[in-house]
Amino acid sequence: MKFKEISSIVGHIPFISKENGQFLYDLIIKEKITNILELGIAHGTATCYMAAALQEQGEGKITAVDLIEVKDQFKPSAEEQLAKTGFADIATVKRMQTGYTWFLHDQIVKNTKDDICHEEYDLVIIDGPKNWTIDGAAFFFADKLLKNNGWIIFDDYNWTYSQASDRRDATDGITHRSLSKAEQETPHIKAVFELLVKQHPHYGNLIVLEEHDWVLAQKTMSADKTYNIVNQTTTKDMLGKGLKKIYRKLKTLRK
Repeated sequence: MKFKEISSIVGHIPFISKENGQFLYDLIIKEKITNILELGIAHGTATCYMAAALQEQGEGKITAVDLIEVKDQFKPSAEEQLAKTGFADIATVKRMQTGYTWFLHDQIVKNTKDDICHEEYDLVIIDGPKNWTIDGAAFFFADKLLKNNGWIIFDDYNWTYSQASDRRDATDGITHRSLSKAEQETPHIKAVFELLVKQHPHYGNLIVLEEHDWVLAQKTMSADKTYNIVNQTTTKDMLGKGLKKIYRKLKTLRK
């Protein structure tokens, strides 16, 4: 399905902008991504954008993971949106009792043979509690399942608990007042990306998409690293020119 068509169906449903939806759609097609793991799905709008891209290229599947208890909190639900768009055969929703870190545990167990965990996914998206402990652990778990040259994306790069406190007292089961001032004011995903992903020896292409509040990294298994903050250049332009070509060009500008 073309992006314009899927956007007309789900584009008004939160929590992903059309710009970020376009980025995911283009990334999947340009990088020929076929096996996607989405951790944290809310209404499943991002799931639908990705499923449309997989359908357009003629192959691929998505495993979308979220909590059992939040299914009825999001209307429409991810399951309802996938049924409406006709993508239920492309994306499978997995509902967990305690969260996606235990799903990752189960996948590591399933994929482990002779003390080696075999990689499965081309793209992993982490978009859940936005918490240092949960999502920091999820990164290391997901790394065991992500293929070489695969991508990992984090949403809410600049999000903080202190910002959210104006609207609610808790986020994804974490009570804001139980956190220290530093924990409330620090962007947890930024800390995960800067202190864990950026320093990890497996990841070479690291990109901060400031206008999208997203960060992504490619598992290059190389000591050669590039780190780029993208402000003005649109992701569509980047993808249109070819990701790898852009990275080689930006490498000369790395900080």
